[in-house]
Amino acid sequence: MRILIAITITLTLVSNSVLGQEPGDVVLVGEDYFTNYETTTVLEECGGCDVQCQHCLGSRDRLFGDLLGPKSHLAQHGIIADLRLSQYYQGVASGGSDQIGMYGGKLDYNFTFLGEPLGLNKGFTTLLHAETRYGQSLVTEAGAFAFPNTNMLYPKPEGVTSITGLLFMQALNEKVALAAGKINVVDFWGMVYPDSGRGLDGFMNLNSLTVGLPWLRFVNLSVNGAGILVLEGEQIEGGFLVFDTNNSTTTAGIDNLFDQGAGVLGLWRFFHTWDGKPGSHLVAGGWSSRTYTSLDANSWSFIPGQGQGLTPGTETGAWALAYYFNQVLWADPCNADRNVKFLTGWSLSDSNPSFGQWGMLATLESFGPFAHRSKDRMGVSYFYTGVSDDFKQLVSSVVAIEDVQGCELYYNAEVTPWFHLTGDLQVIDNEQSANDTAIAIGLRAVIDL
Repeated sequence: MRILIAITITLTLVSNSVLGQEPGDVVLVGEDYFTNYETTTVLEECGGCDVQCQHCLGSRDRLFGDLLGPKSHLAQHGIIADLRLSQYYQGVASGGSDQIGMYGGKLDYNFTFLGEPLGLNKGFTTLLHAETRYGQSLVTEAGAFAFPNTNMLYPKPEGVTSITGLLFMQALNEKVALAAGKINVVDFWGMVYPDSGRGLDGFMNLNSLTVGLPWLRFVNLSVNGAGILVLEGEQIEGGFLVFDTNNSTTTAGIDNLFDQGAGVLGLWRFFHTWDGKPGSHLVAGGWSSRTYTSLDANSWSFIPGQGQGLTPGTETGAWALAYYFNQVLWADPCNADRNVKFLTGWSLSDSNPSFGQWGMLATLESFGPFAHRSKDRMGVSYFYTGVSDDFKQLVSSVVAIEDVQGCELYYNAEVTPWFHLTGDLQVIDNEQSANDTAIAIGLRAVIDL
């Protein structure tokens, strides 16, 4: 732990020289590709006097502010950094497979290297995401398919530091970019739906963020791949990717690249307005050429029935389809950042070798739920996953499996601009028929360094 703290302080000192811009402020393509970073000094009212906000602990965006001074200079030269420390205490109060509380945390390092300011091609960018995980988190205690803490899925269950995403992008014009490298799948989903928060800002449970289980047979936590992306502002509008079916979360993945087959993903998002408020429809499909069994190891979770002497048959190929609809239902006419959003998603996959055959979710989130708490957010979700009948039959001799359903409620409060505290409640009826409904209670603290 002392070593981790020392590393954190050192990286914070270094990174704060390039901090000063929110990750969402980076423009990926277009005329203003390099950055829209503002260099003017911001003055805020603090304690009755005008002071530079970087000197006011309660008003600055980062805990350490502009500690070394040259952050704007380096940002203008194409290096943008974002460090976030998250800590969790989460426990199963009743039900599940074990009633236990666990503490752990993550340090997420996100770096954006912009090509033109660095003397490279105009429109070229590199996105690097490294993660240090420490402590413990709920894994199977609430259920193998429960996924109560999305962010702590990475890089892997034990303490480790790894580069989980390294994506190289070349803009062809203001909307189209080529992309290649290691793709962090949760980060990629965050590029499609930036408000998702990847388990750091909004919902903690993976099932509340995406209908993932039908896809997890052939999509790993991080994968090497390449393709073409169509962008709409800071969001992915559509794209086509070819990716390796091997998990590369903690490895480069070059030595065994595509040795077990390839996967493909295509998606498109149709934007619309309803009563003057934005929304969208998304359709996606994926397929893998790899040969699987339904009990093959998976990077997301331990699969019930593994190691029990069962002999599942092999199947070549796996597929999944998805549809998502989201809509802003209400927006403050005086502050567009205050709004209420609805999201629903549905997925379908093969019944073998996939273990999740279909699923759905519905979420309602309020951003700035109160006029005097405009930076808070809160949400409620419901999710349901139908486990494959073939999988249920396969493992029936060792464990009785049923469908998974649950709900989640959270409130994220801004204590200061750099410190957010979230209370989270999850009620999960997991996949094991013998387990009672799990009640998981959690507390999340996120500090922007």
